[in-house]
Amino acid sequence: MLFIGFTRMNTQNILTIQLEQSQEDVSEHTVSSNEWELLRDNAFSTISDLKKIKLSVYKEKLNLYHEKCKIKDDVILALQTCLETYKNTNQNDNDLIVFLKSKLSERHTNLEALKKTHHNQIANYEAAISEKNDKIDIQDAIIKQKDKQIVELEAKLKEKSDLSNEYKKQIASLEATVEESDAKMFAQETIIREKDYQIGLFGTEVAPNPERVRSNQELALNWKTHNLNQAVNCTDTENKLSNDKCNMQNERILHYTIKELQETLRGEGTSEIKIISLPRIGPFKVAIKNGTNGSGWMLIQRRVYKLMDFNQGWFSYVDGFGNLDEDFWIGLDKIHAMTKGQVHELYIHLVFSNNETRYAYYDNFAISGKSDDYKLRSLGNYFGNAGDGLRTHEQHIFKTIRYVTKNSVEYNRWWQHECPSCNLNGSFDEKSEFGVWWCRGNGTYKFLESVQMLVRRKQT
Repeated sequence: MLFIGFTRMNTQNILTIQLEQSQEDVSEHTVSSNEWELLRDNAFSTISDLKKIKLSVYKEKLNLYHEKCKIKDDVILALQTCLETYKNTNQNDNDLIVFLKSKLSERHTNLEALKKTHHNQIANYEAAISEKNDKIDIQDAIIKQKDKQIVELEAKLKEKSDLSNEYKKQIASLEATVEESDAKMFAQETIIREKDYQIGLFGTEVAPNPERVRSNQELALNWKTHNLNQAVNCTDTENKLSNDKCNMQNERILHYTIKELQETLRGEGTSEIKIISLPRIGPFKVAIKNGTNGSGWMLIQRRVYKLMDFNQGWFSYVDGFGNLDEDFWIGLDKIHAMTKGQVHELYIHLVFSNNETRYAYYDNFAISGKSDDYKLRSLGNYFGNAGDGLRTHEQHIFKTIRYVTKNSVEYNRWWQHECPSCNLNGSFDEKSEFGVWWCRGNGTYKFLESVQMLVRRKQT
């Protein structure tokens, strides 16, 4: 019998054909020559087929080998590309390392310079601290000396306190002297009444006579001095009586001053131009009106000649405009600077359309500054014959009202009020509520022909 076997050796397929003849077959059968030929031909045919199979297997292995070689070539190419990339990257890294080293060296140099500067500063600070410590030691010594002086003064004060009994005796003596002065006061009362009577006689007849006005002033000054000298010794009732008399006398003097000022304003001629200086304003020119007694009134507004258009811009009203010899407005900043720290009197001279002259006087005129919109802060007491026309405008700001006329748009700037009782910066137009008028009465405006506003420091 024929056996065919396959054996794998060294990972390669090798077909081994073994022809084995069984012992039983040999012993039991006898093969004829024809059978043997037939068996041999079959074996050769089988061997030929096996060789073909082996050849095809080798061809497949060869193809696989070529594929592996191709893959290895691709891997080698990829590795070469990576190697080139690594070389380039390594070169860039080397350049970066060189650059960073140069920067590090530069930073190190700067750091050394900065360190040296800081060391110098620290040395300077230490020297300054040492100097300060020396000064502190000196101050400590001075303080100790002052403490010693305080102790000595306290000892002296204790000694002085022992003299209090003697002072009490002196106070008792002074009280006795005050009582004697009270007795003398009653004796002086008659003299005061006589002086008051003389002053009244002078008040009944006042003329622009320098000698007479000077006499009145000297008399009033003597009367005030006498009252001040006796005020310490007066009782409350007597002080009240003296104050009433002083107020009456002040009213008489004010009446004389205003009457004289009216005569001066009615007259012709220019004002005296002087230069004054105010805080935050500096020096500037002002127009002064002087009476025979020499007391100057400063003009802050004049509208007599009607040559100046008062339809001016806001900043013109703040800074001032016009001609001091003609019509002008002195400026809100200057009025505020004048009335800020000193009590001022305000006198308004009014000439109505029928040529009637009247006046309004206020004894404590002041306005606020820019931050408060130049509010009419104070007027004080009113005195005059024109009517208290400015009173309703008190505590109101200086602002602008825009109005339209037939020919143009105009602006009225004044201490505005929803129900005004005067308007002295308007236009001379008797058909407009924004004209120049004072104390509207019975629904009609009392228009003015001219107006002047004057201030001065309040006389004491």
